[in-house]
Amino acid sequence: MLPIEPVIEQGAIDSPVSLPRSAHVDVWSRTDPKYRRRAVALLIVNVLLFSGLTGVAYWLRTGVVFAPAAENYWQTLADTFLPTLETKHTPTGLSLAPISIEQVPMMIPVLGLVLAALVSIPILTAMLYRFPCSLPFILAVGFVAVMPWLALVLLASCLIASVRPFRSSSRFASALMSLLPVIIYFFMASRQSEPVVDVLANPADRIKVVAPLVMAVIGSAIVMGIVLIIARVVNYRPGAISPLLAILFLAPAAMFEYKVGRDELHYRLLEREFGPGSQYFIQEEIQSEFESSVEAEWARKRSEGVTRDAVRDLMTTRWLLALDPRLTEATSRYTERAAEAAGQFVKQFPDSVYACNALYLKGRALDMRVNLNVFKHRHAIRFNDGFPSEKSRRAWELIDANAAESPTAAVALLRLAQLDAREGAIDSAIAHLEKLISRFTDYDPAAHTPRSTAFMGIILERQPPEAAIDIPVARHLFEGRRLLDLLSSNRDPLYGDEPLAQYLRADPRDLEYPRKLSAILKRFANCQLADNIQLALAVTLEPPDERIDAVRMCARQAAGGDASAEAQFRLGETYAELKDAPAAREAFRTLIEQQPNSIWRDPAEAHLRKLDAAPLGQE
Repeated sequence: MLPIEPVIEQGAIDSPVSLPRSAHVDVWSRTDPKYRRRAVALLIVNVLLFSGLTGVAYWLRTGVVFAPAAENYWQTLADTFLPTLETKHTPTGLSLAPISIEQVPMMIPVLGLVLAALVSIPILTAMLYRFPCSLPFILAVGFVAVMPWLALVLLASCLIASVRPFRSSSRFASALMSLLPVIIYFFMASRQSEPVVDVLANPADRIKVVAPLVMAVIGSAIVMGIVLIIARVVNYRPGAISPLLAILFLAPAAMFEYKVGRDELHYRLLEREFGPGSQYFIQEEIQSEFESSVEAEWARKRSEGVTRDAVRDLMTTRWLLALDPRLTEATSRYTERAAEAAGQFVKQFPDSVYACNALYLKGRALDMRVNLNVFKHRHAIRFNDGFPSEKSRRAWELIDANAAESPTAAVALLRLAQLDAREGAIDSAIAHLEKLISRFTDYDPAAHTPRSTAFMGIILERQPPEAAIDIPVARHLFEGRRLLDLLSSNRDPLYGDEPLAQYLRADPRDLEYPRKLSAILKRFANCQLADNIQLALAVTLEPPDERIDAVRMCARQAAGGDASAEAQFRLGETYAELKDAPAAREAFRTLIEQQPNSIWRDPAEAHLRKLDAAPLGQE
């Protein structure tokens, strides 16, 4: 049989034979070297851009740009694999810390776009560049964004989108199917037990927590649809992903910079480490540990005829001697770190709305000290910042000068008054206290929080800067009134203001506090402040059954004096501590009836309400 000659149309011999349009299924379908080089170059660009985006995702949680450079990186990475451990690396945790979307709702679109990019880009790479090329993107999610669970989920999604038999004949259908593992993961992550979510009573706040996850799923579907359309239009030439990836990289970064701000992130990190919710100042109960040491020591000394009480006193002294220098040193290191960190924040962001908050954290840390008296009597470690240090004065002065209407100013004015009074500058202290009372007597937190009636307004409203600190303005106002009453009523005509200054210099947390008060009474015999000092001495007595007689005597002796109302209140308080509800009620009611204008009336009424609400048998 003769060979059949192929029929060649005119002009076909001069042009290369090209694949039909339908034969191009991904960027590698084009075998021309220039397309291969372009595909490799753009893939490298995509990997670099995506790595930068995963770095942003980690930076938003920690303030660290490059995760592997972070301290304890490998331990942090290992911790994220523990499903029972609450960590900040879950999608829900990303919504709550360090910048809570409850406080800064603009983080919803920022996080939504970041998560949408983290999800969609690896899947699109698997579809357009084939599955092996998606592995660098998945690794970046796991090791640079430090979200290994999401990386494992994306591994499954990329397989569904690009590998037979999971892959569908419709590319967009494959893309949507690949989102199923992500949706399941987001759902499980949103169900994770989070203490912050549990206390969100406002339904709008609960919506905010899951809003970034919903936006991430919807955004991923939209991004994949757009990229697949572009890829089809350009017949799968390289370059379909890069423009969208650049937009997804720049859009959340620009939105964060201009609508949230870097100062927000750095302040929240500062607050998390040194704020009221910091894990450093843990109120630690060590009663059982102390009792074990007492029993062990008594077992060794029992043969010597030593009593358990003697051993307990000995061990208390030992623990105090050991705790005092150790805790003092630890607290000193902490206050130095806090002061330096707050100072750096103010220096870097002097115009930030959080500058005064940072100064508040600095002042609070500088004032913090362990209460050894509490350990002596209750064998528990308690930290207290109620006795200000002279080191914190500058921070309080700056707050008073720059944030007059902020709740931080209530703390600042009280602390400045305390510091001035201890130096004998009573007039200056009174001026600070009068300013405190005039500014904050009618303070209403709700009035300082903008509220919208529209649904979207409720979702997007931003809380005031001091919301997370949660300063108890009412308590500081009461302390200010109490100090003002003390200063105004006890300027001695014989001794002047010196008894007041020395009395206020004595730190109630100090083990020498009772001795110092006794020395003031001895030096300034029959001074106008004597009834207040005697009451302060009575209150230091432990346990309550030893205190009650001394407080009862002070209440009788102080009748008619400026200390009488407080003495009556302390009497009721001590009865309540002794579980003698009828006597406590009588003491509080006597105070309310006889001194209705006293500053102690409100706390007495609060105690009465608490006693009346107590179940029978628990009074």
